[in-house]
Amino acid sequence: MAPPRVAVVTPYFTESLEMLRLAHDSVLAQTYPCRHILVADGRPKPEVEGWDADHIALSCSHGDYGSTPGLVGAAAAAFQGCDLIAFLDSDNWYREDHVQTVVELHQRTGAAFISTNRMLCRLDGSVMAPCPTTDPERFVDTNCWAFAREAFPLLTYGMTLPDYAQIINDRCFYQHVLASGVARAHSPEATVFYRCGKDGIYRLLGEPVPPGVVPAPDYAAAFARWAAEGRAPLI
Repeated sequence: MAPPRVAVVTPYFTESLEMLRLAHDSVLAQTYPCRHILVADGRPKPEVEGWDADHIALSCSHGDYGSTPGLVGAAAAAFQGCDLIAFLDSDNWYREDHVQTVVELHQRTGAAFISTNRMLCRLDGSVMAPCPTTDPERFVDTNCWAFAREAFPLLTYGMTLPDYAQIINDRCFYQHVLASGVARAHSPEATVFYRCGKDGIYRLLGEPVPPGVVPAPDYAAAFARWAAEGRAPLI
């Protein structure tokens, strides 16, 4: 059997070229070969055209926290014949064995949805701690997901979310994955470096909130509206 073909999808908007380059370099440095697909949500950076990656430029910004560019990138990966699709936000980066970890776990278990833990980092990129809230039975961050072909149909779920839920689209989407019954496997290894731009995680870890960090949006209002409309409460 041929080894799985892997794509990593990165939506981007106004992030700095330096930050985007760090994400891209971490994909290039993977011990397991993979293709990087970068999707500009209405503001393409011309420098990216020269990178060893697929670069898709959308004509306008969709303002949906990466849902549309993420889905476009995933569709491109699927049509190119990729067997596993992973996601990486433009301000984060992978440990060099992240994709290897995902592929080996998929091959060992046959699971269609693979996840890992993440390492929480300050705005300057310095490491704080493994994420204490990662729990494969409750919530895993988008950057830590990978979908095998059997789970590709789940990727269209983002198209059904109401506008107000885009701010919590990762929670909504993970609930959908759990409810789907698709076979899952999780690695406790923190192979994703996650840059924390909201104040909540710093407070959770007892860390001083550095300059540049912003207050978290009103997630509670979105959670409440989600449940009030008759949907299962988000955990």
